[in-house]
Amino acid sequence: MFSQQGLAMQSKWVLSSNRIVLLLSAYILVILNMGFWYYLFQHVSLNHNVIFWLTVPILMLAAMNLCMQLLFWPYLHRFMVPLLLLLSSAVSYAVMMQNVYFDANMLQNILQTNLGEAGAWLTPQFWMWLGITGLLPAQWYCWGISICYANSWYCELSRRLIAITASLVLVIAIILLAYGSYISFFRNNKAVNHLIVPTNIIGATLKTVYNVYDAHRPLQRIGLDASHQCHGQKRLLVLVVGETTRAKSWWLNGYFRQTTPELAAMGENVINFPQVTSCGTATAISLPCLFSNMPRQHYKANLAKHQEGLLDILQRAGVDVLWRDNDGGCKGVCERIRHVDVRDWAPDLKCTGDGCLDESLLINLRAVIAKLPDDAVLVLHMMGSHGPAYYQRYPDVFRHFMPTCDTNQIQQCTTEQLRNTYDNTVLYTDHILAEIIRLLQSQTGLASAMWYFSDHGESLGENGMYLHATPYTIAPAEQTHIPMLLWANHDFARTSKLNMNCLRQHARQQAFSHDNIFHSVLGLMDVKTSEYQTQLDLFAPCRQK
Repeated sequence: MFSQQGLAMQSKWVLSSNRIVLLLSAYILVILNMGFWYYLFQHVSLNHNVIFWLTVPILMLAAMNLCMQLLFWPYLHRFMVPLLLLLSSAVSYAVMMQNVYFDANMLQNILQTNLGEAGAWLTPQFWMWLGITGLLPAQWYCWGISICYANSWYCELSRRLIAITASLVLVIAIILLAYGSYISFFRNNKAVNHLIVPTNIIGATLKTVYNVYDAHRPLQRIGLDASHQCHGQKRLLVLVVGETTRAKSWWLNGYFRQTTPELAAMGENVINFPQVTSCGTATAISLPCLFSNMPRQHYKANLAKHQEGLLDILQRAGVDVLWRDNDGGCKGVCERIRHVDVRDWAPDLKCTGDGCLDESLLINLRAVIAKLPDDAVLVLHMMGSHGPAYYQRYPDVFRHFMPTCDTNQIQQCTTEQLRNTYDNTVLYTDHILAEIIRLLQSQTGLASAMWYFSDHGESLGENGMYLHATPYTIAPAEQTHIPMLLWANHDFARTSKLNMNCLRQHARQQAFSHDNIFHSVLGLMDVKTSEYQTQLDLFAPCRQK
């Protein structure tokens, strides 16, 4: 009896838990991620990304090991690992052979697929791949290995924690070493994470489960008591939401380059706010946040998604609201109001595969304003300085600062080229804002104002950081310090009871943030509601009683 057991043990591989996890990680990374590696070779230059190519295999192995360590639990691993191998094999075939990006939408499609549709996908080649790369390794894992644990549970736990910590430290160290290359790669290839097995499967599953739960949450209505007082003269507030424009590159804030010549030429009619910070460092956070009634420190993204915001209250009060978008959507902010996308009317010559020029927002704008029945808020969502393809954000006539970085592979450009290209986007934003003001100035009998603010800033290589979306607690000022300005004609200032001289001084001396937007717009449009807080209305100190 004893000898038979010993023979059985000798026929198996005896491995520690850390070694089997590392072995599984290497197998999944090399064999089941061929689609990812092929994508990498197709999209990343070997010549210009030496550090990236030297570190990415180590980074991926460490990250994969970290992921597998977190999934490797006593007893459960005997079920989870074979299942994960089978699923990873199936998905890897789709990624490798059919260029499938596996996300929550793809998983939902699979769950809703009937047998007839599935039959076209389940080919002999698929079953062969699944058998060789999925079934055989899963079978070997179940019956071909024996895991040798430490003598005590705390020794085993210590070993596992050391492995997890080492993997995490290695991931962080590599990212810091080649931060510019990695941040540029992932920004230029946003969907690449949907190619990496098995994290794409895990992510899609968690997202699908959350979507099932989230879909049943009711919409929370706010500002039900909102009312609006008309002034006898039609009033229009144009809110221009910028994209990725940072205060550091804004001449009106003291930048050494003249990036806002047209706005500067308008003199004191344009009030600049030099000390303004954003709610987030990415559009997906800042946009819902600034239109919500929640300040940044208490902002909850899930609540904002299922709660009405500023535009809903304005509409309920009787103010006409319209959203014009040129930045890939409003992140749920405009779902319940009238909204249109520039691609619905912009000619092809102003659009590329990566977006449309912001002048598209001005097409037919005069006619849109003329048709507004009463007091209105018009939101223009700009493409602005969205990176990394900065060179595509402006027409050639605004290619003023040179040489430029005419590629989205910003790590291939010098600091000067990158700064020049970005500054050209700011120069173009200046022109668009000035054009809006000139259009409003030409309207007779209309009390009008334009209020511009960016959603967040941008890093251009300062301290080795690029682009944005850095966690707010560690984000540099380049990503959180944003430009903001206001223009209002005499009639709008009069009907809003604004002392413009007071406001100019107030703007220079006080610090503001996205927290002020919600309450300040309600104040400007004279909307009464219990949601309004006077202390957060930046115009309140200069409003005549």
